[in-house]
Amino acid sequence: MRIVMPSTTYRAHDVRLAARPASLRGRTVGFLDGWGRRESDGSFAMYPLMEELKRLLAERHGTGETIWIRKPNISKPAPKEQIAELVTRADVIVNGEAA
Repeated sequence: MRIVMPSTTYRAHDVRLAARPASLRGRTVGFLDGWGRRESDGSFAMYPLMEELKRLLAERHGTGETIWIRKPNISKPAPKEQIAELVTRADVIVNGEAA
């Protein structure tokens, strides 16, 4: 698996993206999950693909803490409060799982 961190300009639309860190070592990674996985007790846990990405980032890039947030509705954008929490607590954010 190859981790790709795109440049800061999305050329197709000339949109500025957030700055990318030079390294992920020790960085807090936030995951914004639309799906989640229902546990036997009815609670939700991280979607399996995100769990694997979390593991690989830690193993191969030495990431630090992980923050996982599940959106209330998969078909709508995350509430502003969830986005604000991720932006203030995480150094790098993974949005979606492309499943």
